[in-house]
Amino acid sequence: MPSNSGERMHLENDNYVVQPTESSVHNCYVQELIKRHLDIAVLCVIRNNSMSGQDIAKEIFYKHQVYVSPSAIYSLLYSLKNKDILEIDTVKGDLRTKCYVPTEKGKQIITTQLQEFREALTYFLLQINKNLP
Repeated sequence: MPSNSGERMHLENDNYVVQPTESSVHNCYVQELIKRHLDIAVLCVIRNNSMSGQDIAKEIFYKHQVYVSPSAIYSLLYSLKNKDILEIDTVKGDLRTKCYVPTEKGKQIITTQLQEFREALTYFLLQINKNLP
């Protein structure tokens, strides 16, 4: 979201592109979004990949510079598995490492959830943009 700290937002093909600065305000908002919507962050990372919980946590940190505890990741992964959104695939030669991969049903659910979240954020950003000087 644009702010007076130097972030800019512009409309590009009906999608907002946010170009953040490295401010602490930006980091605070990103961290809050990731932690409150961890399911969305995880689904974004895993939707086209087979990944372990540790790899998911690393990817979230790499992309967003937000640390998420392994217990939060694994709790969410187990919940998504119980809802038949993800399934476990073991790594060949390493029965201890579990990789999580979307089920066929899960792929459809993930796509729908990500689209709905994007639409909600777009609406919210448009409302903010209308009220900015």
